[in-house]
Amino acid sequence: MNRNHEAFQLWEKGEFNEAIQLLIEEINDNPANSDSYYNLATMFILGKKYEDAKAILETAIEKYPENSIFVYAFGNLYYEIEDYSTSLTYFNQVIQFTETPLKKDAMVMIGQNFLALNQSKKALAYFLSAYEEDPLDLTVILIIGNTLMETGSFNEAKHYFELSIEQAPKNDEAWFKRGVVGMALKEEDHSVKHYFNKAKELNPITYGKRIDQLQSIEAVIKTQEE
Repeated sequence: MNRNHEAFQLWEKGEFNEAIQLLIEEINDNPANSDSYYNLATMFILGKKYEDAKAILETAIEKYPENSIFVYAFGNLYYEIEDYSTSLTYFNQVIQFTETPLKKDAMVMIGQNFLALNQSKKALAYFLSAYEEDPLDLTVILIIGNTLMETGSFNEAKHYFELSIEQAPKNDEAWFKRGVVGMALKEEDHSVKHYFNKAKELNPITYGKRIDQLQSIEAVIKTQEE
């Protein structure tokens, strides 16, 4: 079995030290395998061993300066430790690469950084750019809808939640959020209940948790009305 694959199996079983050790062995035996550096750094980040992750990534970038995945990983590292300005620097570097499969993902992460910095409008601009890169990415569509809803742009948010439902009819979050914007837009009660009931049918446990969050959402709606 491929050591990288085996390492993640160990990780999923909770055998963290064994997984890390296996990747270290792979790097020692096959130093040209760039995947092993990335996977090891990712495990260190997940395990909150940030200095170890940084050391691995510095080595990897030195060996593979043209590989955007390590720049992207550095962005993730600094995002995790809430150093958003540094994280933004790395993700902006990723989108400057002439050829990279990570452009859309980097745009999403730039948006997430701006959300963390309470700059929703800037975040939205990058989420929309990511959507242009891949209009079928359900995760991005939902992020756009959520961001629009947070800024009080309920009519615009409605469009993206309906798009989510159209593309993934079994996504309970899309149904629930469509119900929320329906409330904000003062749609007919039976229409709003339809969305909520569908969300409850698809995932009753998550539905209960989301209902508990409605008070904060209603506070945003009230602010917009005032």
